[in-house]
Amino acid sequence: MVKVLFVSDKPALIRERAGRAVILLVDDEPLVRNVVQMSLTHAGYHVLTASDGAEALDLSRSYPGTIDLVLSDVKMPNMTGTELAAAIVNERVGIPILLMTGKASEGIPPNLHSGLLRKPFLPQQLLERIRQALGGQQEPD
Repeated sequence: MVKVLFVSDKPALIRERAGRAVILLVDDEPLVRNVVQMSLTHAGYHVLTASDGAEALDLSRSYPGTIDLVLSDVKMPNMTGTELAAAIVNERVGIPILLMTGKASEGIPPNLHSGLLRKPFLPQQLLERIRQALGGQQEPD
């Protein structure tokens, strides 16, 4: 079971930093997906959600706007997070990918280890990794 705590010490500052970034969140566990979505939405991000890789690919293909980041679980049925990442990067060149896992990092390509977030994590850790992955490109106008 994944335990995520929702603690927000500076919600206005976090929302200010979020800008208008769109994050595609992919996790097959509804509880995890809902808590992470709530944390990101509370921080001011626009969140698109999918419960598996196929749904995420369909959403990515049908979403008319820019998706600024993919945040995906590694272990999912039918398609892993690394397989999803490879497919989306081919279609949305240059999109940052941040993978989440509660398991060992075996099977994850070494070039993605820097884009790996270990579960369980606190919302502050999640938001910091999101900001790093976005590279500060989503500051408000």
